[in-house]
Amino acid sequence: QHVDLLPEEELLNMAITNKQISLPVDTQKEITRILLDNLVHDGTEKEKICQLANGQGAQLTALGNILLKSSQFGAPLALALYKLGMEKGDDGGAFSYANMIYRGYRGTAKNEDEGIRILSQLAQKGHPYAQMNLAAILMRTQPDRIESAIKLYELAGRAGLDKAYSELGRMYRLGYGVHQDHKKAMEYFQMGAQKGNPQCNFMLGVYCSSGLGNEERKPDQVKAFKHFQKAAVKGMAEAQYNVGLRFLKGHGVEANSFNAAEFFRMAASQGFQLAQINLAGMYSEGRGVKSDLDEARQWLEKAAATGGSIGKDAQKRIDELDQIQGKKRDKCSIM
Repeated sequence: QHVDLLPEEELLNMAITNKQISLPVDTQKEITRILLDNLVHDGTEKEKICQLANGQGAQLTALGNILLKSSQFGAPLALALYKLGMEKGDDGGAFSYANMIYRGYRGTAKNEDEGIRILSQLAQKGHPYAQMNLAAILMRTQPDRIESAIKLYELAGRAGLDKAYSELGRMYRLGYGVHQDHKKAMEYFQMGAQKGNPQCNFMLGVYCSSGLGNEERKPDQVKAFKHFQKAAVKGMAEAQYNVGLRFLKGHGVEANSFNAAEFFRMAASQGFQLAQINLAGMYSEGRGVKSDLDEARQWLEKAAATGGSIGKDAQKRIDELDQIQGKKRDKCSIM
């Protein structure tokens, strides 16, 4: 039933209000019904669907997005709508269609060659997301075309996709497909940072902190802190943890336990284990927050539940709390 594939009317109306789609709810339902009938009976009513969408490929693509997100069974219908959108000249539909068939997304028919062909056409037209995806495919499958991949990333970056600069910086930092070049890596990270990319700011922080960010190989903790902070306010958990650690230890900034606890909390709330353990330690010690062993235990339990070596360490700390809680307050050390 189409009602099972589409979200509730309230959400559909919200999508219209937010200008994600302009087709009336009844029209969205009718198009979905026609698509379902076509899939079941192997028929075709393309013209009727296009008429309902007023011939607008972008609206067909928008409905495809809704179906893909709202139901695990919506992929075949979304694929059909993306293809129709592409045929009506919508590059967004073409991009989504190409990605789905390249990956065989959610059980749809896989066709890597056709996906690459469409992405290549879009990239030549200047579609930045197609340029990004095609560059990633070339890096993974055709390492001899590394220069083409770099050019595509650069085009995507200039078009506004700051993540492209993060990828370029990573390539040169690690020597992935190119000769390792920290200076070149920093140049790309700086380009991305200027556009507000948190990963680029974080990596500049790493470079400044390690000393690789200048010819003298001298660490600059003040600059490192500023870059980590820019990434942190963008919501990057690892950067939030680093800022918390620097506030705690006074690295590149005046020590401030209250600020340390707040940044640890930001990262901990996103599931960053080290931040969860450190926040637990601060509650145990009463640093920057009011001492609360129960709160400390809750954060340790969250870290332990994630598992891994850090999770095992968190469990050891829980066991220690179990032994001393009710007798005297113990102090969880900061990592």
